[in-house]
Amino acid sequence: MAGATAVVVAALVPFSAVEASSPSPGPRTPRSLAVSVPADAVRLSPGETSPIRIRVLNPGSTPVTVTVKGEGVILGDNGTTRFTGAADPQWAGHTDFPRGDLTVPAQGYIDVPITVHMPASISPDLYYIGFLVTPVASASGNVVVINQIGAFFVIDVPGARVRKLTADLNVPGFNWGPIHLGGLLIGDRVVGELTAHNIGPSSVQFFGENDATSSPFGGTPSQQRIGKSLLPIGRSRSFQVSAQPGFLIDMVTMTVTLTYPDQVESATKQIVLTNTMLVISPWLIVAVCVLIALVVCWRLYARHRRRSRRRAIRQLDRPSAQRA
Repeated sequence: MAGATAVVVAALVPFSAVEASSPSPGPRTPRSLAVSVPADAVRLSPGETSPIRIRVLNPGSTPVTVTVKGEGVILGDNGTTRFTGAADPQWAGHTDFPRGDLTVPAQGYIDVPITVHMPASISPDLYYIGFLVTPVASASGNVVVINQIGAFFVIDVPGARVRKLTADLNVPGFNWGPIHLGGLLIGDRVVGELTAHNIGPSSVQFFGENDATSSPFGGTPSQQRIGKSLLPIGRSRSFQVSAQPGFLIDMVTMTVTLTYPDQVESATKQIVLTNTMLVISPWLIVAVCVLIALVVCWRLYARHRRRSRRRAIRQLDRPSAQRA
């Protein structure tokens, strides 16, 4: 378990405040706990039994007594999680959680085994087993704030499976009232949103990158990495992608590539999305406006000088005509 981190950020689930019968001078400091699970999906075959170790950490200055129980977890869009409040019917009869209370030492941790008995018949896919770590209320006569820590680990049943992703790249362009120009951006940076959708019958883990180039001034190409992400069936996940122009006016092209396994892990699929925009810096518009204003002022000044000269010449010609 050393160095292991949670596959998805664990959820802090508010539970309740437990009040003893005797009066209390004030609430205690909430118990602070953390939970880590295997960083990668644990590969188990149908019919296999194996203990999965999780780690409960207590950074506090006093020992904490906890219980660990299984609970259903629902994964939503963009990595959100929601716990059902009841045991997962798919795994209730196939997981053994520790019975009774467990004590986590102050500024220490304990490794907790959760035994998983894989069904003899189960399709190749990723499966999610959720659990809650709940501090046990003390009977010291104080009001104790209790929080449950919810997390889950991932089981990977090996075998060929159908994986299918779609994606869209939305880059807002120039919008001014009724005027909408998708290929034009007034700004110093192109910012878009990439959204991946799992439309297949299996969960998918994918990664990607955003390669940005600019022309004709040839700014330095840049690459933005999209880390390995988990996408359950029917869910979506969005990422912000961006690119910098190489000059005050430039054509910027973003090429986004998503890579994920095909039916078998050794083969991969890719989704490639491209967006090209003309980017004009606001400073360039300001400079052009200032230049136009200077030209207009110069023309007005020149016209004024010509009129003044003509007026002066006419005034000089009048006395000469009168003498004649």
